[in-house]
Amino acid sequence: MDEEIISMLSNLGALNEERAVSKSLLSNSERLRSVSLDEDILMLEGRGYLKEVHGRLYLTESGLVRAMSNYS
Repeated sequence: MDEEIISMLSNLGALNEERAVSKSLLSNSERLRSVSLDEDILMLEGRGYLKEVHGRLYLTESGLVRAMSNYS
């Protein structure tokens, strides 16, 4: 599910704190409905792929690189 989270954040343009999207937006997605969404977000944040600020998420530079690698 981590690839889906990264892809969705990239597709939504959540690339910095000003463009961050709410966690609830992700949890409302059919592709991301899962009991472990919070755990997956914590894991991705721990690996440095995304940041969470006040319940809003965005990709870090590392997360963007990972998202772009899915298209190559």
